[in-house]
Parts: sequence; C-alpha cells; structure tokens
Amino acid sequence: MVAAVVLGAHFGGLLRPLDDGLADLRFRLLERPVSGTLATVEIDSASLQAAGRWPWDRERYAVAIEKLQKAGAKVVAFDVDFSAPSDPQSDRRLQAAVEAHPGAVILPVFVQRSARGPDGVVVENAPLPALAAQSVLASVNVPVDPDGRVRRYPFALETRGGPRPSIGALLAEAPPGRAGTFLLDYGIRVEDVPHLSFEAVYQGRFDPAAVRGRSVLIGATALELGDEFATPRVGTMPGVDVHALAYESVLAGRTLTRLNPYATLLIAGLVVVLLRPRRRPMSLKALLARHVAVGTGALVLPLWLQGLAPVTLDVGPILLAQALVLVWSVRRELDRRAEAIVREREAGLLHLAMHEPETGLPNRRALSAEIDGRLAEQEDALAVVAVGIDRYPVMRGAVGYHMATLVVRALAERLAEASGQAQVAHLSTSVLGLALSAPSRAELMEQVQRLERLSPAFQIGEHAVDAFVRLGVAYRGPHGETAEQLLENASLALDRARRIDRRTVAYDAAAFVDPRTNLALMSDMRKGLKAGEISLCYQPKVCPTTGRVAGVEALVRWEHPTRGPIAPGVFIGAAEETGAIRGLTEWALERVLADRAKLREAGRTVSLALNVSPRLLTDGGFLERALKSVRKDAREITFEITETAVVRSPEAAMAAIAAYRAAGVKIAIDDYGAGLSSLAYLKMIHAHELKLDRSLVSGAAASERERLILKSTIDLAHGLGMQVVAEGVESEAVREALAELGCDAIQGYLIARAMPLDELIDFLAAEPARATAA
Repeated sequence: MVAAVVLGAHFGGLLRPLDDGLADLRFRLLERPVSGTLATVEIDSASLQAAGRWPWDRERYAVAIEKLQKAGAKVVAFDVDFSAPSDPQSDRRLQAAVEAHPGAVILPVFVQRSARGPDGVVVENAPLPALAAQSVLASVNVPVDPDGRVRRYPFALETRGGPRPSIGALLAEAPPGRAGTFLLDYGIRVEDVPHLSFEAVYQGRFDPAAVRGRSVLIGATALELGDEFATPRVGTMPGVDVHALAYESVLAGRTLTRLNPYATLLIAGLVVVLLRPRRRPMSLKALLARHVAVGTGALVLPLWLQGLAPVTLDVGPILLAQALVLVWSVRRELDRRAEAIVREREAGLLHLAMHEPETGLPNRRALSAEIDGRLAEQEDALAVVAVGIDRYPVMRGAVGYHMATLVVRALAERLAEASGQAQVAHLSTSVLGLALSAPSRAELMEQVQRLERLSPAFQIGEHAVDAFVRLGVAYRGPHGETAEQLLENASLALDRARRIDRRTVAYDAAAFVDPRTNLALMSDMRKGLKAGEISLCYQPKVCPTTGRVAGVEALVRWEHPTRGPIAPGVFIGAAEETGAIRGLTEWALERVLADRAKLREAGRTVSLALNVSPRLLTDGGFLERALKSVRKDAREITFEITETAVVRSPEAAMAAIAAYRAAGVKIAIDDYGAGLSSLAYLKMIHAHELKLDRSLVSGAAASERERLILKSTIDLAHGLGMQVVAEGVESEAVREALAELGCDAIQGYLIARAMPLDELIDFLAAEPARATAA
C-alpha cells in the first residue's frame, strides 16, 4: 500500500511542488558567488525607447560589438535572432563588425517546429550565412519541464549537422561533444553578474572595467519582448539570465545531476523497512524520535550531498514514504494501545466479575470456575468447603464494617495457609469457600480437620478479634456433581451445622432435602390448594377427668394426586423455608372460620386452634389480615405459637401477641418442653394456654421424676393464669397420671386422631355419652 502510493505520487508529479520547495531551501542554504568572468548587456525598455522601433537596425549591434571589443571584452555572445535578413546596408555593417573580430562573436541558433501540431517539422534557425561565416554558433534553446518551469539546461543540442553546443556551455568552455542536460544551480547569485543597459553600451556610457577580460552576453530583458522563463525559485527570469546562470553553473562545476529516481525509490523503500511498525510495543515518544531522526537525515543528506558534489536528491518520495509509515505506525500503536486498553478493561471487568469488591477476594463465580477445572481432571478426591463465621452481624456491629472486612480477609489468608490452596473465595457476607484436593478421601478429611482446628483469634492492627467458624463440607460423589451443586451442597451443610450447633457437617444426600424438591413441592402445594387436594382435619382436646371437649386443633392434611399422602412435617417445613407458609396459613385460617360457621349450623360451639408459624408472628401483613378475618369470631379462635417465635424477635413478637389478645384471640404456647424452654419467656408471654410436648408427657405414668417436673410446670402455668394441655397422650395410664397432676386437657391418639369436619360433628354429638362413661 505504501509502495503503491509513493510510486503513484512520484511518477504522477504530485511530489514536484514539495521537491521544488526543498530544492529552493537547499539553494538558499548553499548560495554561491558568481565567477566575475561574465557580464550581461540588457535589451531593456530604456534601450527600446531610445531606438524608437523594433526590430532594430543591425547597425546598432555592430556598434555594440565594436565598443565592447574596444573595452576589452573577451567574447561577445548574442541571444538575438539574426536568421532573417534586414536592410542590406545594416546587414553588411554587422557582417563587417563580426569579421573584424573573427571567433570572438557568438551568434544564436535555435530549433523550433515549422508549424503547430503533429504535421510541423523541426527546423533550425541559424544566422544569415554572411554573419555565420566568421562567428561561432551556439544553441540558445532552453528546455522547459512539463509544469512550465526551467530546471534543466543542455550542454548541446542535437541537430541534423550534429551536436550544437549551448551558449552557456560554449561560453564556459565546456568540453566539446558533451551531450545531455544538467540541472541549473539556482544557489549561484546570478543577480550579482554585472548588468549593462544596451543603450549605455551603444552610447559608450559605461565603465570599460565592467567588461574587460569578461565574456559578454547580450539578450532581451524588456517584458514586451517576451523572453521570460518560469523558474522554480525566483519566479520568472529573462532568457539572458538563464544562459548566464548556466554559464556560471558550468564554470563552477555545479552542473547538478539528479540522483536516479529508482535510487530515490530504493532509499524510500529502505526507510519503510527501517521504520515499519514492529511487533513489540513502542512508546509514541520513541516512535516520534525515530521519525524525527530519519526525517532530519532525509533533509540534511541532500543538503550535505549537494554541498559536497553537484548532485541533487529529490526527497519527496522519501518523506512521503516516511509520512505514510508514520501514519501507519501511529495507527498501529494507537490500535495496539486501544487493544491494550480493551484487554485491561476486560481484565478489570473480569476481575470485578470474579472478585468481591469489599474484600478483593475471589467470589463464588471464580471458585465455581476453579472447581470445574478440578472436576475436569477427575484424578484426586475433591471436597468443597463452606466456612461460615459465627455471629458475624454481631461482630460487625461491635468492630465496624471496615474491621470486619479485614477479619474476613485475614481468615481467608489463614484458610489458604492451612489448606495449601491458593484461592479462598468470598461466597457471601459471612461465608468463605475453598476447594480441597487430595489423593484419597481420608487425606481430604485430614485437611478438613486442620481447618476445624484453626485458631479463632485474630490481631487486626491494635485490635484482638475472635472469629469462630463452622464448616459445611461437600465431597465429590459418584454421581458427577457439578461445581454449582457442590457449592450448594456445602452451603446446605453449613446451614445445618449452624442449626444443630455443630462445628462441621458433611453433606449427605439422604439426610438433606434438595431445594429444588422444595420448590417443586411448593408449586404443587399452590395448585393443591386450588384443586382441593389440601384439607383441614381436627383433633379434639378433652378434659382427662370428665371427657368433655375443651377445644379442637386444626391440622393440615395433603393428599397428593400422584405421591399420595404427604406428611405435614415435609410440606410445612418446605413452606417455612421457601416463604410459602403465609399463603398456607391464610388459607387455613379462612377454612377454620368457614368450618366454624358449619359447626354453628350443626349446633356445636367449640374453640378452634390454629398453628401460626414463627415467621408469621411478626409479619405485619399477616397480622392485619388475620385480625380483619377473625374480628367476629375472635373469642373462639386460638393461635398456637412456639417459644422460638419470641426468641427471634422478642419486641415485635410481644407486640403482635398483645394485638391478638386485644382483639379477643387466645394465645397458646405450643410444644413446651421440646427444646430449651425458658421460664423467662414463659413469664414474658401472656398466653391463655400452655401445651406440653409429648416428650415431656410420655413418661408421666412410669417416672416419679417426670411427674414432679410435670406437677411443677402445671402449677406454674396455673399460677400464671394459663390452662394446661398435654399433647401426645396415647395410654390410659398417662391420662390418669395427668388427671391426678391437675392437667386441664389432653390431646392424642388415646382420645382421637385428627378427623374431617363431618366426623368432628359426629364426635361432638357423642360427647354426652363419653362424659357419662368418664
């Protein structure tokens, strides 16, 4: 591309103005004085006015020859046409002057076409034979370049009779027979050549010293005579000055020769090779420095060469090649920089995508990619570990966000050091993750144990912080788990470790419910609510001594169309985890209220209890809707809650309980004794009823110790104004023991299983018979 542009510009003449400008600069810098051996006589406007007409009588030229020769001129040369006869007397007068000085007068010969166009033939215009006999003939033709400017001058002109020396070369006594042209040295100050007006010479009013021993060149300078030539440096120049410049160029040995254009193009090619863009990056400063050095050389070399020898070098192609390569190089460098910026930006975006901004640690995506790489190897045993920081929100609140972030980073460094793994990822706010590899499962377990034994103490600056951790571990199994599945399993194991208060829990597919199963189950549950697959059954609570029904508890049952009966613990637990519990509870409440109306229609009045999830107790939306639904039947509705509902958010839970009580809804504390029951919460919760868990009730008949615990609990509840209900009663012995201990009501298979509404109505109808039997 560069070569094509340079060749086209060079041979198309597009670089000529540039080369002329640079040549003019070189001429100015390399100006030379004239030889002092030449004088010119100008046929100027003053001379034309003095003569009164044109062409002149040739007698005037004869007088000029005689006076110049008399003043000591070495030779007199004319750039005036004498090819046509004038009046015979003046022609003889000029002939006599020429013959009086044989060989000391040079007369002009010029070649021209006889007519315009291709039909014209080249003819040579020579002086009259009588004049030419004793004179020396020289060519005055000046070649003009295609752009109309004079740059070259011939040593001789080829004619039919052989080469005719040019007037400038002849005057300078150039070797005879030398052909070709040369470039004029416009650095010679030709304006310093002495100039005399022809009229002054004709009248004899000139200093003879101006021409003594010199060659004299006579020619027209008057504009009206039209003997003007365009030049590349000084605008237009009279023909006589062009010949004078040629004379001075030959005499001084300054017949300039232009270096072969192909050599110039070769230099341009070398410049392209030298400066072409390289593979390795280069700073723009270094790139510009190289081009400045080469450009300076391209400008100085022709100047030095022309000053040293009569050789001129057109550097236009070289400079054009350099400019194109500069553009190419700059564009390549800018493209390279743009690519580097894009790569850097992509790397930055990738870093952002693969790292947590707060800690700067790799994120879940980065760890997943690493696990994928290790899974692809399928050589060593692999385990993914989720490391959770205990009570992280509390620690962060105590030490501040910045300090907590530093603790997370310090823990990551400690985990990396202990495990020998380079990458520890930040999976969530308080959870880190890493992948462990070892040749065997046993060695993997040893690595996990090392992580368990890590010290919880961290020194962050001047602060000592303890960060206790729990581990959830997922080992690669035979089923081809993906990286995401392993991460998910490790997170599930960590969640379980937190729930059961264990330091480390390994994921076991048999013991963990797949979250996707929960989601599918909840989707089916929503459909089941609309399709009538889910219903309410009621389990009675009766007095252990009288057998009278004290109330019933509403229990949800689900008959799945394909899976059959689904245990409440399965779908209610899934609803708790997925947030679907509110929709299920609101449906159950509406169903309880509707069944309450049917019971009234059947003439039965009984208190109905409904379990309310700990998640819903502090849910303001559920509170508002529940109060609105039960406002007419509130005194016959009981909400059963567990202590954990209060433990999670005591203030909000107590406010909700107070709102339900104010509306008339009774509150029952469910599953008392199943966990770490606290007397403080028992005192805090203003409940109407305390339900004893089956784990506390089952040993009432066989163990005196348990009867003592039950007795104190029942007495305490009564003292706090609560009725006591025992759950899970399945034997007569337990019923009797509870009756003796003062329990107000019992519930369990001994009395009845949960039953549909129609069976409950029948059960209530048979109540007098049961009471009589009791």
